Amino acid sequence: MAPITTSIMKKTLKLITTATLLLLVVTAFSPQSGYKLTGKIKGIDTGLIYLSHNVGDKEIKDSTVITNGSFAFSGTVPEVKIYVLKIKGGKQQKNFFLENKEISITGDKDSLFNAKVIGSPETDTYFGFYNGPWKAITAKAGQIYRRLDSANQKGKVTLSPAQRKPFDDEFKALDILNQNAIKAYVEAHASSVAVAAIVEDRFINYPYPEQAAAMYALFSPAVKASFYGRAINESLALTNKTAPGKLAPDFVMNDVDGKPLKLSALRGKYVLVDFWASWCGPCRKENPNVVAAYKKYHDKGFEILGVSLDSKKEAWLKAINDDHLTWKHVSDLKGWANTAAALYGVKSVPASFLLDKDGKVVAKDLRGEELNNALANLFKD
Repeated sequence: MAPITTSIMKKTLKLITTATLLLLVVTAFSPQSGYKLTGKIKGIDTGLIYLSHNVGDKEIKDSTVITNGSFAFSGTVPEVKIYVLKIKGGKQQKNFFLENKEISITGDKDSLFNAKVIGSPETDTYFGFYNGPWKAITAKAGQIYRRLDSANQKGKVTLSPAQRKPFDDEFKALDILNQNAIKAYVEAHASSVAVAAIVEDRFINYPYPEQAAAMYALFSPAVKASFYGRAINESLALTNKTAPGKLAPDFVMNDVDGKPLKLSALRGKYVLVDFWASWCGPCRKENPNVVAAYKKYHDKGFEILGVSLDSKKEAWLKAINDDHLTWKHVSDLKGWANTAAALYGVKSVPASFLLDKDGKVVAKDLRGEELNNALANLFKD
C-alpha cells in the first residue's frame, strides 16, 4: 500500500506546486486594482489640493488635505486620462496621466506645472514629446512669426502676395517637419495612450484630419479604444460630414444687428464660411489676405460669412471695424460653445470652408496664397 500512498502524495504535491506557480504568474501580470498617488510639495505646509478631470463640459473633482507638505489620493480609474492637480488658491497646476499604479509627484507650489511625476509611463511618453521634438518645432515657429511681425509691422502693413510668399513657404516647411516628428513619435510609441492625446492636441484641435486619420491607423487596438482614440475617431466622423463634395450643414445665426441670417440664403454665390474671433492672433494676421480676396472677387460672385467665436459683442464689432471686414458677420456670442462651430467640428480658429454655388464644400482651411489660387481658378474668365 505504501507505494500507492507515496504516488498519490507526489501527484498532490505536483498539483499544489503548479497551482502556486500559476497564482504567482497571474499575480505578477495582473494590473493593479487601483492607483495610489502620493506627493510632496515644497513651499506649503498645510492646505487643500484638488485632483480633477473633465467628462464633457463637467469637471469631476476630488480633494485631500496637505499635511507637512505631503498629500495622498487613492482610488480606481476606469481608463487612462489626463488629470489635473491644483492647490486651492494656487495659480499653478500639474497635468499628468493618472493610471492604476503607484505614482508620486514632487514639486514646488509656485511652479507646480513643472513637478516631477514618477510611476506613470504614459506621462513620461506624453511629455517626452513636448519636451523633445515639439520644442524644436516651436522654436522655429517663433523665429518665423517674429520676422513676419517685423515685416508687416505687427499687422499694420499689408504684405503683397510676393512679400508674403516666403513666409508661407516657411510655414509649409514647418508643417511638414511637424507632421514627420509626430509620425515618428507615434510609430515609436504606438501602444501608448499618450500618443493618441498628442495626435488629438496637434491634428484634431488644430485640424489636420488627413494626418489625424493616418496616425489613428498606426495605433494599437487598445489605443484606438482609449478615451483619446475614441475622441479622434468621433472627430474624424464629424469632419467627414464637411468633406469636399458634401453639402455644407445649414445654420441660422444673428448678424451684427441681431437679425437672423441663414447660410443657405447665400446660395448662388461662392461662399467662404470663415470661423474666427477678435482674440485670435492668427485670425487677425490672416484677415488682410481675406480682405484682399474679398475686394478682388466680391463683384464676381464671391461672398464671405464670418462666424465669430467671441463672447463679447463689443470686442467682436471693434475687430470687424479695425480690420476692415466689410462682409457679412454672425455670432451667437457663446465663445467656444458656438453652435455652428460644433456643427462643423471646428476645434480651433482660424477655420474656413469654401462652398460652391449649390452650398457644397469645395475646400477647407485655405489661407494665404492657397485661398487666392482657389478663387482664381473658380473665377477664371
